[in-house]
Amino acid sequence: MSHIIAIASGKGGVGKTLLTATLAVALARRNRSVLAVDADMGLRNLDLLFGSQDDVLFDIFDVMKKRCKASEAIIPLEEGIDFLAASQKKTWEKVDPRTFQYTVEKLSSDYDYTLIDCPPGRDKSFKYATALGDRIFFVVEPTWTSLRDTGRVMQFCNKHKNFAYDIIFNNVYKDKPGYLSVDTMIDSLVPETVGGVLPHDEVIHAAAQEGMIADIPPTNPFYAALAETVKYLETQEEPLREEWESLLPTGEGIFFAPDQSAALFETDKAAAATDTGKHPLSVRRRMRQSLSWRRSRR
Repeated sequence: MSHIIAIASGKGGVGKTLLTATLAVALARRNRSVLAVDADMGLRNLDLLFGSQDDVLFDIFDVMKKRCKASEAIIPLEEGIDFLAASQKKTWEKVDPRTFQYTVEKLSSDYDYTLIDCPPGRDKSFKYATALGDRIFFVVEPTWTSLRDTGRVMQFCNKHKNFAYDIIFNNVYKDKPGYLSVDTMIDSLVPETVGGVLPHDEVIHAAAQEGMIADIPPTNPFYAALAETVKYLETQEEPLREEWESLLPTGEGIFFAPDQSAALFETDKAAAATDTGKHPLSVRRRMRQSLSWRRSRR
């Protein structure tokens, strides 16, 4: 069964494209077939992170207009990963949303996972792209601007009965001044689930600039934290604090020793225990309403 994951955000520049690319790599390392689709029409960047910018001859717009076969537009990358670029010339104003959705859904049937790098914000392009997703990952950076915008897109989803979304905290430090803590972000957004907490990582940042993210080993702290997100996708077991907290760098870029992390975990766990905010609807009811909403949007 194919799973479509829409990766979105309230604002740009929070690591949405980075998550799309690295999650594709992490899934492929677990022998899952992945189609990574760039849906940010006119502003594509996913090809840069894959290092395939010079290989793009056709894009999804060409497939939709039947200017080429899908096999001619899809670029094989690492084993298990295929990539379909967004148009760099055509914006969403020129795209027929139904044709886009039909094209992606048809192609996704050949893969275990389809990851859609969605446009930021909550305009029509966001609605069309996220409506395809069986789940939405909202990427959040530890800043108040990112939190505010994420809160707005969460409100939009709740209003339209789409509760099949999770929060991914990205670029997180343990205690760097000017960056919000995970607990502060959770208290602000009160998400139903946190699908992952990904640390700030200079190695990943450098590799992304060079289009070499697939060359970073799975032992890298970022990929180690992302492995918990992959586990969540496949088992619905929310990542545990002790699994990701020890991977977070301090403000000086140094990791806490395990004994220090354990002591801080107890403090954070006590604080988190006071948060009882839960969504009033049951999981089963939310899933039914989410499915109904996605069908109505397609």
